[in-house]
Amino acid sequence: MRDQAPLFGRVASDSTAFRVIDRIAADPGGLEAVGEAHARARERAWKLGIKPAQVTIDLDATLLGAHSEKDGASGNFRGGFG
Repeated sequence: MRDQAPLFGRVASDSTAFRVIDRIAADPGGLEAVGEAHARARERAWKLGIKPAQVTIDLDATLLGAHSEKDGASGNFRGGFG
């Protein structure tokens, strides 16, 4: 985000961002609280008319290959193991 300052403004340093992520991860409800805050901010922005013309949901998955020494192990639908 740092390379897109006109869009995001000034962003936190790497060390500050790491501390925030570490703190969220340490709090059992931290990630949920961030999600709720994000939803409230998005709802407020959209009510003010600041909403995208189109919302794109980008899903991605990567098949990771793994080797198995098990007797009778068979490959998955892609022919790999894992």
